[in-house]
Amino acid sequence: IFASACIGILISSTTSSALTLQESIVRAESSSPGLQVLRERLSAAEARISGAAALPDPKLQLTYFGESVETRTGPQEAIYSISQTVPWPQKLSTRKSYAESNADVARLRYAYSLSQLKRDVTSHYVELAYLDKAIQSTEANLRLIDDTASIVEAQVQSGVSINALLRLEVEKERVGDELDRIRQQQFEERANLAAMLSMELDELSEVFVFPEQNLISGKAVLVEQLQKSNPELNLLRQGVSSLDQQVKLSRLDRYPDFTVGLNYIQVGNEGTAPDAGTDPWALTFAVNLPIWGGKNNSAIHESMADKRAYEQHYRERELQLKAELSSLMSKRGDNERRTQRYEQTLIPLAEQALENSRSAYESNQVSVLELIDSERALLDLNLNYWRAVANVLQADAAIRAVVADH
Repeated sequence: IFASACIGILISSTTSSALTLQESIVRAESSSPGLQVLRERLSAAEARISGAAALPDPKLQLTYFGESVETRTGPQEAIYSISQTVPWPQKLSTRKSYAESNADVARLRYAYSLSQLKRDVTSHYVELAYLDKAIQSTEANLRLIDDTASIVEAQVQSGVSINALLRLEVEKERVGDELDRIRQQQFEERANLAAMLSMELDELSEVFVFPEQNLISGKAVLVEQLQKSNPELNLLRQGVSSLDQQVKLSRLDRYPDFTVGLNYIQVGNEGTAPDAGTDPWALTFAVNLPIWGGKNNSAIHESMADKRAYEQHYRERELQLKAELSSLMSKRGDNERRTQRYEQTLIPLAEQALENSRSAYESNQVSVLELIDSERALLDLNLNYWRAVANVLQADAAIRAVVADH
């Protein structure tokens, strides 16, 4: 309720300030139609629990004689009957356990979908933060090209071939085209994120900042946490438990149910016996006979096969998730090393190389192509640096989703 109440404040503030990642996640969780569907299904599953252990509805029956049946106590005019079926012991408790297990499945399905939503929101948000940096870096490169153009124009006026200016113009158009491509990609990512947050595109903030990196535990700890807390594995485990209850129900169907009832017969007063006009009553008892073994056995085999299939699917997903975790940790480590290499070594060297190239070009020691290559190398390294930063954060989000660390 509190999160829903904050949505209006959040919407009004996003257009004027940067939308943080945490605000995006809160907004997505509160307004996602997909999560709302799962919440309603969970509510329905929980509501079924109380009815699962209830007795079947009693049966009330009226029999009216169009032509009364004459007896010595008088003509029978109508029969009133009421009956109640009582299932075999343990059937009702097992049905309740099955309903509770299904409610747990719905609860875990919601938790799994929520973890996937948080991962996807984080991935799109971080991608937008990267694209912001990419646009800033590319625009800075365009300004650098404009600054270089003034140097080249001076060289052309002093007698250098105009071809140098043409090559610089080609490079400027190439970088401008790349900038347009990045902006188009940014538009698509903003549209995707707005849809996930149930917002109109013009309501979404245009400023995105990289969130702080989280400390990642060692692989052994994460694998243990995966096996214990992964939402998908928990969902599959609960699915196996639910099917186990279904197997028990299928086996209990081989046992009969009992029906007890009361019949009351209304008779007239025209009888000849001393007790004429007295309405008789009778207790009834019935039992169904589950003698068709083929039908019952097929239901049992079906439930057991479904259970075994879930167990095998669980083992398969456990192995796949362990492999995915190893891949994510390797990807994260590689990109973290790359960010350090770019930040500490490559980018400073490229900036120094560009400065040297500009000075050398002004003194006619290098060609314009070498100057352009220096500018291009610096842009590529900046883009690669921010790409590596984004990859680390997106890997963090995927790892948290796998090990359920929120």
